[in-house]
Amino acid sequence: MKGFGSQLSELMSRKGVMISLTAVLLVPLIYAAIILTPSWGPYDNLSNLPVAVVNKDKGAMSGDEEINIGRDLVDDLKKSKALGWDFVDAGKADEGLKDLKYYMVVQIPETFSADAITVMDESPKKPEIKYIQNEGLHFLAAKVTTGATEKLREQLGNKITESYVKNLFANMEKIASGFKNAADGSIQLNNGSTELRAGTGKILSSLKEKSPDIDKLAAGSQQLQAGTQDMVQSLQAKSGSIAELAAGTKTLENGTGQLLQSLQDNSEKINQLSTGAKDLKAGLDTLKGGTAGILGGIQSVQGPVKDISSALNDRLAPGSESLKDAVGTIADGAPALSGAAKGVLDGLKAMAAKNPALLQDPGFQKMLGTQEAVAGKLAELAVKAPLIKKGAQDIAGGLNQVAPGMSKISEGVNTLAAKQAELDKGAQRLAAGAAQLADGNATVNKSWGTLTSSVAQLKGGAAKISDGNQQVDSGWKTLTAGAGALNNGMQQVSAGTQTVKTGWSALTDGVAQVDNGVGKLEDGSSQLASGLKDGADETGSINAEAANLAMFSSPVELDGKVVNKFPLYRYANAPYILSLALFVGILVMSFFFDLRKPAETAVSAVRWYAGRFGSMAALAIAQALIISIFSLMFIKLNFSNSIGLILFSVLASLTFLTIVFFFVSAAGNIGRFIALAFLVLQLSTTGSSLPIDLLPENLRALSSFLPLTYSIGGFKSIITLHNTDFIWDNTGTLVVYLAIFAVLGAAIALLRSRKTDGKIKLVA
Repeated sequence: MKGFGSQLSELMSRKGVMISLTAVLLVPLIYAAIILTPSWGPYDNLSNLPVAVVNKDKGAMSGDEEINIGRDLVDDLKKSKALGWDFVDAGKADEGLKDLKYYMVVQIPETFSADAITVMDESPKKPEIKYIQNEGLHFLAAKVTTGATEKLREQLGNKITESYVKNLFANMEKIASGFKNAADGSIQLNNGSTELRAGTGKILSSLKEKSPDIDKLAAGSQQLQAGTQDMVQSLQAKSGSIAELAAGTKTLENGTGQLLQSLQDNSEKINQLSTGAKDLKAGLDTLKGGTAGILGGIQSVQGPVKDISSALNDRLAPGSESLKDAVGTIADGAPALSGAAKGVLDGLKAMAAKNPALLQDPGFQKMLGTQEAVAGKLAELAVKAPLIKKGAQDIAGGLNQVAPGMSKISEGVNTLAAKQAELDKGAQRLAAGAAQLADGNATVNKSWGTLTSSVAQLKGGAAKISDGNQQVDSGWKTLTAGAGALNNGMQQVSAGTQTVKTGWSALTDGVAQVDNGVGKLEDGSSQLASGLKDGADETGSINAEAANLAMFSSPVELDGKVVNKFPLYRYANAPYILSLALFVGILVMSFFFDLRKPAETAVSAVRWYAGRFGSMAALAIAQALIISIFSLMFIKLNFSNSIGLILFSVLASLTFLTIVFFFVSAAGNIGRFIALAFLVLQLSTTGSSLPIDLLPENLRALSSFLPLTYSIGGFKSIITLHNTDFIWDNTGTLVVYLAIFAVLGAAIALLRSRKTDGKIKLVA
């Protein structure tokens, strides 16, 4: 093709132009050599980065041990080369910060150690490290110093944790001893609760054993009270008849006297006497029936009264005394039992106060709740026991008062029965006499003297009957009053025994609950003793060697590996530098070629542009070969795919050529400016200074349309990533860019397709 040959011949014939073009070819080489040749990295000389350290820590005492974390940190930093540590006072640090001498000032406050040992206080204070960072001196230096402060924080945290763990392990032996003492105490508590349960069991058994007797006592007292009430009602009902009997016998006495007088004075009325004798016989028959009924009533009462007196004297009175003594014993022992239960509860609460972790133990919580219930029930028993004791005393006193009266009543009833028997016999004799009187009315008429004598005897008997009935009436009233008093006493006895029965049942239930609670206390104290013993064994077996302290203070270590590691820092910059050098070389090269077709030429515009592009393409390939071979041989970048590096360099250089060729051929110097601006646009949006993933969303979207993104990606995949798929992806995208801008350049050539006779002139 004549266009390319003639232009190349013309270029080689001009020595000045060739020298300039040779220099242009070396621009990417010089650019890469200057930046890629050094073998140091940004973190190789951190010890030269000045950082001031001001230690104001005054230290503190943790028990008998002195702690000064700030001093220990300074000693460690003096051995470290992480940064250029300069240990100064606060004044020099502030002055150096103002004079831009220090990139950062680290200050350890006076209370750092004192705050560090407040971890177990009610209001712990976190120790602080203060630092002032002069970020304006350099951004990367600011990031390095920030990382250093994190390292310091981690290092101090490990030291503080190690101190905490050391103190903790030092106290573990005391804790184990405390657990053992607590276990011994809980065993004693368990033994005491076992003995207490045995005692409450005996009390409960005794209460249950006596409960049927108490029920019988209550039932018997009710029956006795009912019997005395019936007796009072019977006596009260018969008192009128007894009074009438006494009055009748008095009247009889008077009547017999008058009869005698009448017989003596009025013998003529003997016939009337016969009639009166018949009436007397009927009345005496009635009297005989009444006295027999009275005698039967008295005899029917005599047995129950005797039984009541015997029960009161032989069973109720002694039983009430035993009941009074038993209840008194329970009442006297109830406050002591309540106090013991409260003491156990207070002991458990004190144990929980000293060991808050026990409150989290379900067994201990159950035991504590049970003991609170036991203490409450025993406290109620202690309050109610005096009332039960007083009731028992009242019952015993009432029965002691009733018993003598009941004995007297029994004696009076016996006497009354004897008198009434005599009265009944007299009534029988009187009835027999009346019969004889009626039958011997004729004899009376014959022997008036005998009749008078008989009437005199009758008068004497009537007087005796009258006197006996008066005594019966007086005794009956006394018996009625005594029975009323007995009934009142028995009402009190019945009420008292019912109270005793109710109290005895409540006492039995309370003691049963106490016994159940003591059983739970026994089980809980056994579990507590077992748990405390296990805790003592566990805490006693903890190791507190240096290795254990180190693991507690810093329990995690990192064990990782780095893939695709950069051997040197320049490996990280090489993809960006190679891409930038090739683009800059092409851009500089464009200044030595006039890419605007002259008005007159000997060839067509297409051939002219093809010749220009061919000349520049040869130079672009040359600069790609130079820079890639230099990187392989002189900089000695360790590439696993050297041929791939050379070929990809050529592709990138030709792609950049098509881009610059299009802009310059279309707009001349303005096109060069556009190409330069296009390059600048790509400097911070193609993964050079920041990964593309860290860019804002709009810049990430823009980077996918920029060719430098794919040239950097291709070089990166060859130099460090060694990823074939990634190489081909970037290669394909650059080929697309090359084709697009080649077509656009050809379109420019077609638009300017005019033939002239002149020759091409090279502009130097």
